[in-house]
Amino acid sequence: MIQLFKRQTVQDKFKDSLDKLQKLLAQNSGDPRIRVKIAELYLEYGRKDEAIAEYLIAAKAYQDKRLFQIAVAIYNHAIAIDSDQVDIYTELANLHLRNGFIGDGVAVLEKLANHFCDKNLNYEAVQVLHKIHEIDPNNEFFKMKIAKFYQDKDWQLFEQKDIATVESRISAPRGDFDLEYALASDADVQVTIPPEGAADADEGAGTTPDDVFSQLKGMIANTDDMNSPQFHFNFGLAYIRCNEFDEAITEFMAALGGIDNKAECYIKLSECHMALGRFDSAIDVIGKALKLLKLTENDRLSLLYQSGLVFKEKGDIQKALKVFQKVYDADRSFRSVDSEIKNLLLKT
Repeated sequence: MIQLFKRQTVQDKFKDSLDKLQKLLAQNSGDPRIRVKIAELYLEYGRKDEAIAEYLIAAKAYQDKRLFQIAVAIYNHAIAIDSDQVDIYTELANLHLRNGFIGDGVAVLEKLANHFCDKNLNYEAVQVLHKIHEIDPNNEFFKMKIAKFYQDKDWQLFEQKDIATVESRISAPRGDFDLEYALASDADVQVTIPPEGAADADEGAGTTPDDVFSQLKGMIANTDDMNSPQFHFNFGLAYIRCNEFDEAITEFMAALGGIDNKAECYIKLSECHMALGRFDSAIDVIGKALKLLKLTENDRLSLLYQSGLVFKEKGDIQKALKVFQKVYDADRSFRSVDSEIKNLLLKT
């Protein structure tokens, strides 16, 4: 007897995929990665509003985890999907401002003001410019930015005293650095003013927020199993780029049981412990890794080299020299082991 099977429609495929993700979300309610994947699914089927709603939930979850780079990337992605989502501009600007990145916050508000102008919503644009002014009323750079905006739009400036300030600076003779010329030649210039004593926002990152999010999306898109060892390892790398070392340790430990390259995973764990000043834990991790079966010679040297870096960071010069010497004896061209030895000898 021939059985007739109903062909699955596009809507059926969407519903099946969504059901699977929602079940996974129910089991892992605090995992923003699943929210991102749900958002991507909505977007794939043209359901833009639902996609943005999921992205915003994920972005706020990343803020709670203090993964601000990823949160910023998600907000920017949502704006790219629908530039009319005015609340997202405001949320993104506030995120920058709360973390002391005033220049970045102002840059977002500038984009919002331009968006309003493109829509002929001039009143709304002026209100955004007022907000920029209120962030730091005495900031001459912001005043110049606002003045240039008004001049480009041929509008009247919001306060007469600011007109005088701006006009006096625009008409001033050019010195070693002409701010007006710089602004005119680079309309997209951004100035980041970090809080006092804060580290450089890009220190050790090597990637932009959009890079981080693109990599995150790639991980999610290419991984069916959200709990796979490789997924946890990749997500640990994302945490390292955001300087969230405790969270990275959690991900690397989750990856360790099933990942193929265990030596590399142990090295990343050691790097995280070292970054947190837990030198004994960093060395202990390397000791466990050196006991692995089927360890390649390159892996062994990499582990020894990492332990040398830990001893050096800890201030134990003699132990660091001893370890680096072992690496040097095995392979004189391994990384920068010769430079490490020379530099340490200068300290003895």
